[in-house]
Amino acid sequence: MERREFIKSSVLLGTTSMLMASKSFVAHSKASEYKYTERLSEQELTLSKLDYPSSLVENPQKKIVKVRLKPQIARRYSNKTYILFESSNSIDIYDEHGRKISEIPLMVHVKDFTIDEKRQRVFVIGETAFTVYTLDFNGEILGSFGEFGVELKHQLSGIKSITCDKAGHVHILNTYSNDIKKFDSQGVYLMSYAPTSLTKQPKLLSVDGYDFIEVVGGKFADTVYKFDISGRSIG
Repeated sequence: MERREFIKSSVLLGTTSMLMASKSFVAHSKASEYKYTERLSEQELTLSKLDYPSSLVENPQKKIVKVRLKPQIARRYSNKTYILFESSNSIDIYDEHGRKISEIPLMVHVKDFTIDEKRQRVFVIGETAFTVYTLDFNGEILGSFGEFGVELKHQLSGIKSITCDKAGHVHILNTYSNDIKKFDSQGVYLMSYAPTSLTKQPKLLSVDGYDFIEVVGGKFADTVYKFDISGRSIG
């Protein structure tokens, strides 16, 4: 009788240990899949129940109606979401519950932006194809960098997308060279990198990341290239 109880206890203990290990593994897997930042689609924003801003416009029937503004750029950083809406002169900041908690006023036209929360900086692509502006969280312009050209590695022509890594370095997707150009926070050129391919290099479309860099490319935006923040390919 005692032997049977011992066997049952051993089996239960083993099963419990396996379940605990399984839960620990799942938790670790979820943690490892977590990304500090990501770009959000309009569909993802709709599911998040954000409090969208609206504007009054005149419809074809000459009536004033309220319409919800569409997001142009939306990026999540940790538990906050930063959104630039159409016809807006600010980047709105939302908490994890979808409530607007603050905003960053803009004095320049923005094609893309990236946030450095640690250093309270915003890097934005302006109207030109080669200029990056540095703003503080009050919207004040602290400086700018970028030199137009196609002959030298540090020159820019057709900035398409931008992101800032955990070291404060800025990674810029340059259209003409179809590569990523890395600058420090003061605008000093550091290096360039791109996916390696035995065939024709795919067209690169956007860049994102913080702890590591993700570059989306391909004809149908169906390929993701991963790099560490030094530009070394990791997948």
